[in-house]
Amino acid sequence: MRLFLLACVAALSLAGCERSSETSITRTNANGVDTLYSKRTVVEGEARFQCIASSSGHCHYVVLDPACSSEAACATPPLRRFAVAVGKTEAMRDLPRGFHQCVSQDPIEQCHRE
Repeated sequence: MRLFLLACVAALSLAGCERSSETSITRTNANGVDTLYSKRTVVEGEARFQCIASSSGHCHYVVLDPACSSEAACATPPLRRFAVAVGKTEAMRDLPRGFHQCVSQDPIEQCHRE
């Protein structure tokens, strides 16, 4: 009986486990209208880049190495550059843990603030 109870407790504790996840939202607007609205989620190693709104029709992404910051220049080149159409989502695996991103409604060459 004790073994059965231990097995039930173990099964219930596993059922309550959550997958590790991270979410980042970037949103800008002008005169109450979204000029950029992007959502990035990372769940168990899969990054999903969702373009919800963009004045240009695309969200333009630059993915940076974890050692780089989106706030300063970095000697390491970006890992990826790509665009996602409004209403679409791009999924990627194999990005390093802790990567950074920049997103814009227009194509961007660099992330850091001038």
